[in-house]
Amino acid sequence: MLYFWIYWLIVFVLGLSVGSFINSFVLRYNTGEKIANERSRCFKCGHALGWRELIPIFSFILLKGRCKSCQSVISWQYPAVEILTGLVFLGFYIEWVNKYSSGGYGALVYLLLFASILIAISLYDLMHKIIPDSFSYFLAAVALLGNFIFFNINLYELLLSLIPAGFLFFLWLFSRGKWMGLGDAKLMVGGGIFLGVRTSLAALMIGFWIGALFGIFLLLTNPKTTIKSEIPFGPFLALGIVIAFLFSDYLDLLTIFYA
Repeated sequence: MLYFWIYWLIVFVLGLSVGSFINSFVLRYNTGEKIANERSRCFKCGHALGWRELIPIFSFILLKGRCKSCQSVISWQYPAVEILTGLVFLGFYIEWVNKYSSGGYGALVYLLLFASILIAISLYDLMHKIIPDSFSYFLAAVALLGNFIFFNINLYELLLSLIPAGFLFFLWLFSRGKWMGLGDAKLMVGGGIFLGVRTSLAALMIGFWIGALFGIFLLLTNPKTTIKSEIPFGPFLALGIVIAFLFSDYLDLLTIFYA
């Protein structure tokens, strides 16, 4: 039993580290700042962060959520994304152990890479209410390549997996962008290829349900929110994809399509 816990801890810590990188990457993307070669710094005072200030979660706790130099408040986004990434990595690792370990560690790297891109897309969409095409195209390319290499997807399955994305595309087209952004349809291309048609349809439904509940919650609790308020849908789609992947064995909601 201890053997499993050690591996789980390693994967979780890896997720924390990747989550820290995702924070930095998303904050710097399209800002003109170098992503890889430039040291992390406080965005208020410019203080370059030392290694003690860059330890995921623990630095935030030790610094009490404030910059060591200027005492400005550090956003809760940083530890939240780190913890989320750690938990998603752990969930994907457990799924790999239970179902996909025959693909070797290459399959694990593929699953974790896909999860990382999905989290980066969600964070960027939350911050800017847009999904960069480069993120969606990279997600789709990783899903396509990974499925061909590790899971032998065929052309028929590939075409069927585009149905959820096609549905979102027609919603965007019919509403002229009022109901749905085109970026959501592009995101679902990668999600569909990754999950396959049956599970991706379930992911789409889950995303709609969670998004609807969240929208109702905002309408009831936030006076500034109206029925016309723009709420990014990408994070809900991503959450639907993660939930559908982790609990695919329990999703029998779409058997009607196979009757």
